[in-house]
Amino acid sequence: MTKRLLAACLAAFLMVSLSACKEDAPALDVGSESVISTPAPTEEPQETPAADAPGEAIVSSFKEQTLFFPEGSDTETADYVLTYSLPLFPEGDGRNEAVSLYEEELIDRVREERLPLADRVEGEAAPSTAVSWEVTDALLGGSEYTAILFLETVYFGEAKEVIPHALVLDSAGTEYSFAALSGQYEPEALVAQQIFNEIDRNGDAYYADIAPEDVRLALDLVSGFTVSETGYTFYIRAGVLAPEEQGILSFTVERSALYPAAVGDALSTEEYEHLLPGFAAIAAACAPNYEGFTGGSPSPYAASAFMTYMLTTGEEEGYFAEVTEADYAAAFTSYFTGSLPGDLATLGDGTAYENGVYRIPIHPRAPYAFRMDDAVRTAEGLTVYGMLLSGTPGTAQAAELAAVSLTLKADAAAPLGFRFDAVEFM
Repeated sequence: MTKRLLAACLAAFLMVSLSACKEDAPALDVGSESVISTPAPTEEPQETPAADAPGEAIVSSFKEQTLFFPEGSDTETADYVLTYSLPLFPEGDGRNEAVSLYEEELIDRVREERLPLADRVEGEAAPSTAVSWEVTDALLGGSEYTAILFLETVYFGEAKEVIPHALVLDSAGTEYSFAALSGQYEPEALVAQQIFNEIDRNGDAYYADIAPEDVRLALDLVSGFTVSETGYTFYIRAGVLAPEEQGILSFTVERSALYPAAVGDALSTEEYEHLLPGFAAIAAACAPNYEGFTGGSPSPYAASAFMTYMLTTGEEEGYFAEVTEADYAAAFTSYFTGSLPGDLATLGDGTAYENGVYRIPIHPRAPYAFRMDDAVRTAEGLTVYGMLLSGTPGTAQAAELAAVSLTLKADAAAPLGFRFDAVEFM
């Protein structure tokens, strides 16, 4: 469903080639033409075709800009030149704020890091940076994400370096690190091992004696990756893991490669992916009070917290969601093997009940998660062993709370493919 949209505004100056990592250590390369011949600067948005395919990012226009340093200089007198293009989303779209922040950081980067190194030779082009971009949209777990890959091509005389800088945003413009997006609490070692495996299979194209630790240190899991519906692509700067002439290295890791070892054995990839929202909801329900349940009947708080998570996902912009009593009870039955507690309005998570309607609060969610470590197939379904976690993945606050086991009964008609029967703390 994804479709890449290449910025056309720097086509006269930059040629981009991105390929998957195979034996020839493919690279992202950029042509060497100087940007000094860039036309006069303009801040007027340029029209670009509207999205016409599912999954395509809605980029309504783009902006071109050329800046000369120091201020007041021009093509002939500048010590340094910055030429860049930026995608623009529809007016009011939160992703525009993230792009504007990148623009500010780009200008600061040039002024503070590159301009001090500039030493223009009379009669030659000034040192410069040229920026192009591409955008990809992906639908993951029912949520839309946009990946913007900026390529900053830095010229100092004959020397040229291409520096990748990526933004992964949700539809509101919130930026995600790889850990936050993937839910991985120890992402560096996991991703590094996957990339090391690829390097090990094609060792002749890379430096000798590369170890997983070398890969881990080369990774940027905040602004060095993009996402698609099938996986993640990680970018590593030229010269770090392979000879400089190889250019930027890109490694694509499928989402399934990051799944627990039991996936593909005790349960299929499809079953695991269907269960992921349920695992997140069960963590939100059971972790705050360290409470489990048996017989498919959680406490009023755990039941309502689970239902709030499941029923308000994708509705975060409002304050309340209203669900009829019949629909609420039917939804609960589709997730649990037991019966719905009758006192949700007094002992629940703030869910109210009036005149046959549940009024569910939409509030910021505490960062809890469930990590599946192992699973065993049973005659009735699955027994899953794992850990309740707290804190946002990839932050210092992330921590393990308690080991738990989940008992699930298979149900082909259920939204998750299973229903929860028990949660037991170990």
